[in-house]
Amino acid sequence: MGLLSGARVVVTGGAGNVGSHVVDAALAAGAREVIAVDALVRGVPENLDHALATGRARLVEIDIRDREAVMATLRGCDVLFHQAALRWTRCQEAPRECQEVMVEGTFNVLEAAAEANVRRVVMASSAVVYGEPVHLPLDEDHPLSGTTVYGAAKVANEQMGRAIAKLRDLPVVSLRYFNVYGPRMDVRSRFVEVMVRWLNAIDEGKPLTLFGDGSASADFVYVDDVARANVLACDAAATDAIVNVCSGVETRMRDLAALLLELTGSDVGVRYEPQPPPSLPQRRYGDPRRAAEVLGFRAETELREGVRRLIQWRRQALATADALQT
Repeated sequence: MGLLSGARVVVTGGAGNVGSHVVDAALAAGAREVIAVDALVRGVPENLDHALATGRARLVEIDIRDREAVMATLRGCDVLFHQAALRWTRCQEAPRECQEVMVEGTFNVLEAAAEANVRRVVMASSAVVYGEPVHLPLDEDHPLSGTTVYGAAKVANEQMGRAIAKLRDLPVVSLRYFNVYGPRMDVRSRFVEVMVRWLNAIDEGKPLTLFGDGSASADFVYVDDVARANVLACDAAATDAIVNVCSGVETRMRDLAALLLELTGSDVGVRYEPQPPPSLPQRRYGDPRRAAEVLGFRAETELREGVRRLIQWRRQALATADALQT
């Protein structure tokens, strides 16, 4: 029996893309109760429809900057999944808000977990901490040379997690997510990920915009695989570990564009534009070996299948939203 069986679980950011899938995964693993904590800035309650229908999950609207509310919610908690974060673009626009939410808020969460004698904390981190690659693939020993506000906050969170783990004998595992995609991605806000942005362009009959020669790359990992990595981290022998959650596959943007055009049957084509000053590395993919060793995790969903599922889900989600507005 795993640690989640019969456990009382808290998932911060629980109404978000990754968080809601972690809620589902914890329920599937036998959790007695799952509390999804979310300020509902990025997350939406609809992401939890399936979980709430089980009767073993509930949504609590809390901002993790509210120390007392966080303390009260984590009282009696067995396992904590800390997924709450601001979007990286919001962090660039509002660095102080990033500090307050992602650094001070994370400290509130870790402090409350320690006070509650939580049996395991799993924290979401990001490959953004690595910055411009010195070598590829990116392994966990790569220098942390990121230059974004979001990345700096994630580094601070990882280190505070390790410090609290040692200070309070609190088992903490941090997972460095690469490019997560899949159902429940944000499809309606001003800032959407590249896959959603290109699907929007296809719907509008517009070509997909590629910068430079389209050789920029990323490591795409399907959201169900990310949720599974979180569950595996609960039962890992390691009590102070930081691991990549990635596919280990480098995907060029021009190849991703071609895949989207193929799977949608679109003939809008692509348009190449001059490369702007990059805000993120032009090439990035991770080394999955430590996750395999420490967690027993390997990404299972191939990009083609994952994108197919995303396209299907997005079509249904937009149709449902349109029907509710009419």
